[in-house]
Amino acid sequence: METTGGMTGRTRSIAVALVAAVLAVFSNTAVAASAEAPTPKVVTIDITDTVKKTFKVERGGELEIEADRGNVEVRNFDGDEVRITVERTVSVDRADEAKDILELHKLDMSKKGDAVIVSSRVEERRFKFRDWRGDDKLRIRIIVEVPTQFHVVATTAAGNVDVDGLEGELDVRSGAGNVTIGDVRGEVSVITGSGNVELGHVVGPITVHSGAGNVELRGAAGTTEVSTGAGDVRAFIAEQPLDDSEFVTGAGNVTVYLADNIGVSVDAMARGNCTTDFPLRVEGRWMLKKLEGELNGGGPELAMKSAIGNVSLMRMRGR
Repeated sequence: METTGGMTGRTRSIAVALVAAVLAVFSNTAVAASAEAPTPKVVTIDITDTVKKTFKVERGGELEIEADRGNVEVRNFDGDEVRITVERTVSVDRADEAKDILELHKLDMSKKGDAVIVSSRVEERRFKFRDWRGDDKLRIRIIVEVPTQFHVVATTAAGNVDVDGLEGELDVRSGAGNVTIGDVRGEVSVITGSGNVELGHVVGPITVHSGAGNVELRGAAGTTEVSTGAGDVRAFIAEQPLDDSEFVTGAGNVTVYLADNIGVSVDAMARGNCTTDFPLRVEGRWMLKKLEGELNGGGPELAMKSAIGNVSLMRMRGR
């Protein structure tokens, strides 16, 4: 056979096969090493910074809170001060990052006349406040103690509001978040874009408007106006109402529990079903039902309406 200085076809094929085998070995080794190497874990640390301030006040003053994020808690105590505590918790991967985040939180606490004012806002234009997991890097909690006889105005764009034990007017505005109110003697007004609303025993006029969320009222004696665009409404009335009450939902159920000795004039309507265990007659057919009549000789109007859902008027038991 004639040969030259170059490779024969057979020799060339063997060389190519050897190179491919070597490359495959290196490739498999690299993949195995990559699979065995532990994935580095990102360690997140929580750093809490607490700011406190106290103002001397007289009973009957006002607390004004305006926050664009964070939870708000207001409690009463027997004293002549307003005590403010603001907890700011930062979740970061590096400790030096916490200072940069806290600098973007603008907190102002001041007193003007009879009013104590708390302003809390965050400059977000230079920083993303959610990490790669979707968790908040900055969590804010505003806790305020006030004298029992005090008025409160609380506004938050996003966050829960919790108030209890006041003797004064209460005005709550929340863009998104749950509102929980305990026992209050005074007028109560709550407006929330989305979120559930819970009220304890309130002696005074009540107004609640929720864009979306459930509303529960455990006791009322004054004028009551409750509405939600989407959600259930539930109310317990154990004392004789002094004025008219209205419970409305756009989509959801309305249920009112009534003590046996309460005198009211019932006006209920549902595009669903109406039920009661009181001696009242349900009228209507198909989807539109009505429930009307007087209980215990009549009294203030008790109106219940559901645009899409059911309405129930039930006897109160075990409360």
